[in-house]
Amino acid sequence: MSKIAAIVTSGYEDSELTSPMKALKDAGHQVEIIEDMAGNTITGEHGDTQKVDLGIDDANFDDYDALLLPGGGSPDALRADDRFNDFVKRFLLANKPVFAICHGPQFFIQTGLAS
Repeated sequence: MSKIAAIVTSGYEDSELTSPMKALKDAGHQVEIIEDMAGNTITGEHGDTQKVDLGIDDANFDDYDALLLPGGGSPDALRADDRFNDFVKRFLLANKPVFAICHGPQFFIQTGLAS
């Protein structure tokens, strides 16, 4: 099945990460959480915690079939870092599926591809 990158940091809206992740995993897909550094623990707005699988510097765009961008405060925090914007932009330019929830599309503005 597909391998899906989830770009997320602390402050995410819990259900906007956990619900899609569960559905994707239940469908047989692999979901990897990508943040600044592998091994970090991130915390959602309502107390959910997740372990970061991979740091953004080690994430290879070509390894993923799709991208998940949960909302809450996470997109606003991460879009200040061009490494995350560049990663998102590569998905958009390659026409790979991007699942952007609530505030997730804020990344599109930073990429310069929003119209």
